[in-house]
Amino acid sequence: MHSKFGFLSYEISHIIRQRFNKAAESIGFTHAQWRALVHLSENQNCRQIDLAEILEIKPITLVKQIDLLEESGMVVRNKDVDDRRAYRLSITDKAHAVMQELWKIADAVENEVLAALSTDERRLITDLLDRVKSSLATSDSPP
Repeated sequence: MHSKFGFLSYEISHIIRQRFNKAAESIGFTHAQWRALVHLSENQNCRQIDLAEILEIKPITLVKQIDLLEESGMVVRNKDVDDRRAYRLSITDKAHAVMQELWKIADAVENEVLAALSTDERRLITDLLDRVKSSLATSDSPP
């Protein structure tokens, strides 16, 4: 029997992104931009290349997202004083207000996706997924 975990986790993640994108479309944001803002809010003044690594995307992909976020007044790029080729990123006050709306969307999508589970089951699945993620973060080598 084959494991379905990878397939199911991808499918669920895809559904979450689609539903989030649809709900956030009215305020002009995507799930990818949301992820960038969340991680940037947790890593203020980080280098652009470091944020790309945190998000596990190519730096060129992040550049496009940051361009859009900067144009909308959500993110500020500042030259790195130690490396003139690099930029440091920070979110603006405007971004904090928009993030509150995006969190509401994310919470609504999560509630919709997990509607079939009880409160205890939701807590359990979240704990288990946190453990899996932590375990993967500490292991360097692929299986």
